Formats: sequence, C-alpha cells, structure tokens
Amino acid sequence: MSFNVEKVKRKDGFRYRIVKDTVINGIRKRTYKVLPKGTKKSVAEHICNEMALNAQFGHFIEKEPLTFQRYTEEIYFPKYTNYISVSTKRGYLQLYNAPNGVKEILGNYYLAEISPEILQDMVNDYVKSGKSPKTIRNHVSFISSILTQAMKDNYMKRQEVPTNYIRLPEMVQEEGKAYTLQQVRTILTRAQETNNRTVELLVGICCLAGGLRRSELIALKWEDIVLDKTEAYIHVRRAIVEDGDGNMVEKPTKTKAGRRMIPIMVDGTVYKILQKARKEHMKWQSSEPDFQGGNSIFILPHKPYNLMKPMTLYKNFKRFMKNECPELPCYRLHDLRHTYITACTNIEGFSELSLIGTVGHSTIENSKRYQHPLMQKTLADMEKLEKTFSKIKA
Repeated sequence: MSFNVEKVKRKDGFRYRIVKDTVINGIRKRTYKVLPKGTKKSVAEHICNEMALNAQFGHFIEKEPLTFQRYTEEIYFPKYTNYISVSTKRGYLQLYNAPNGVKEILGNYYLAEISPEILQDMVNDYVKSGKSPKTIRNHVSFISSILTQAMKDNYMKRQEVPTNYIRLPEMVQEEGKAYTLQQVRTILTRAQETNNRTVELLVGICCLAGGLRRSELIALKWEDIVLDKTEAYIHVRRAIVEDGDGNMVEKPTKTKAGRRMIPIMVDGTVYKILQKARKEHMKWQSSEPDFQGGNSIFILPHKPYNLMKPMTLYKNFKRFMKNECPELPCYRLHDLRHTYITACTNIEGFSELSLIGTVGHSTIENSKRYQHPLMQKTLADMEKLEKTFSKIKA
C-alpha cells in the first residue's frame, strides 16, 4: 500500500488528489481523494502523509465517541497521571470531584460536544459564584490538559483545544500577609512559656531562618541540621506532601534551587531552639517504647510520636494562635515565609542574593559557582537578622 500526491486537470483548473495504491490477491487497485480547489501542494502532501500514517499505525482511526466523564475516568486518570507529582494529581482530583466541579458540569457531554461556548458559560458561572480568578484558571488548565490528550488520542477531531477561545477573569495579585518582628517575638515567647515545641520550631525556622515551605518543614530530619560550635546550618533536601489517600509521600523540593543550605548563627535564637528540640527528641526516642517519629523534626508531641501531617501542623499553629495569642491575627503558614522575606527586606544591607538563596527561589541557580563566598555572605546577613531580632523585647 502506498500514497502519493497527483496534480490533475479539471474544467475549472488544476487540483491535487491523493492516490491510494493497493494490491489485494495480486490485483492492483487505485482509489482517489480529490482535494478542494485552492488546496496548496504543501497541504496536499501533509494530508497524504497523515493518511499513510493512519494506514500504517492506526493513529488516525476514528474511535468510539466517549463522554468527558468516561474518557477522564477510564483513560486520562489511569494512563496519563502516573508520573505527575502527588500534589498535582490530588489537585486535579479535587477539581474534578468537587461539588459544581468539572465532572458535574462537563461529565455528561460527549468530547466532540464541548465547545468554547459551553466552557465560557462554566467560567461565567464560576465568576458569579465568587470563585477566585486563580481557581477558575486552575479549572480551565485542568480541562485543557484532558481535552488536549483526547485530541492526541483521536477522540476529538479538532484543530485546536476549545479552551483556547474562552475569556478568563483577570488575575488579581494579592499581597502576602506578614507578622512584624515584634509579633514574632510575642508568638515565640508564648510558645516557650507554654512549652509548645511545634510552634516554637515552626516560627523560629520559618520567620528567622529561611522561610521554609510547609512541605519542606515536614520533610526536615535531624541529619539535615548541623549545630556545631563553629558552624550551624539547615540543609533543605526534600519535601513531603499528602496524597489523596492520606499517605505521606516524599518528593523533590518545589524547584531545583529549593535544595539549599541555610546558615544560622551559632548560639543564636534559632540555634538554641533547634538544640533544645533535638535534646527533647532524643529523650523521647530513648524512653518511649512506642516512639514512631524516626529522625523527623516535626512529630506529634504525644504517643506514638509519629510524623506530623501538613494540615496537622497548620491546625496546631491555628489552635495556638487562638488560645495563646488572641490579640494577633492568625495567618497561613505560607505567610510565615512572607514574614521572613519582609523582615530581611527591611534590614539595611541585607543582600538580595542571600534572600533569594535562603528562600529557595530558582534564580539562585545562576550563582552556584560562587557557593562558598555566597555562604559566607549569607551567614553575615543572617547575623544581621539575628541581631535585629535580639534587640526586640518580649
């Protein structure tokens, strides 16, 4: 079987046609597909190649019409989400299964029926219901991923994905909230007074030592902490997230630059917090037969002392703020990261490069060849933060 392009003369001029040449039981048979007037030779050749691929590999064979729900649940999720991150897959499942979510709105439509108009109606309804522009864009991005794959699998015959033609609400850039260093001092003092090890570690590490992300905090182990008499640092190597089944899954940091070393001042505030917590951990580990915390830093402060889940960490902080610091706002854990960034930005002479390196932003990749000088400069900047914080009275 072969395919080729021929130019033929007609009453209204020349046209191109695709010739399919086959031999069956020794008998040669030719069939023709005449292309519309005005079709260029390059287009004709493209169609010819597509037909040849269709015949050889079956990539372009018409498939059974499927509903959006059936394709998503039977093909997309089982086949195409095995190698995405756990947190991304969990987010997709939430968008799909939520009340008034993607499944409820699009599930019963056949893939071929899903048009820009249907998708625009969905977006408009989401805007009216008060969903944020970011959430709406997440929905559309997820739908686009499914429809794009459906086109590649030949369940949809379209030139472009319908999501390309809808209008989305403008993004509103929200400023991150941040505690002042005076408020950080208050929170830290009350955590120490109430012996709340979790909040003491959380606020100390996040607000005064690099603004770690929640997933990075949960993943910290004591082998990542160096507390020598001459040097001290936190080595951020990994992250831990919770999958859709409630299991804790280890993964790489959010960015390559997320793997970083954060120097801390020897005998400074964070150094003493970590030193105290490590001694307490070793005491529990040696005296409690049911201890299940391993070498993790953020563990439950009671039996069986197992690894704390990300949401448990936030609930602990939220409960503490409500009970022990009722006069202060209770921000998100991510706002503790904003607190660190804001504090460093407000300290005169604190290097932007040090800030980028300690929070794990990707632009630090450009400075990796200067790793040693950078660590020395960053340590000097971290000492500026420590001295600024030490001047604040409880």
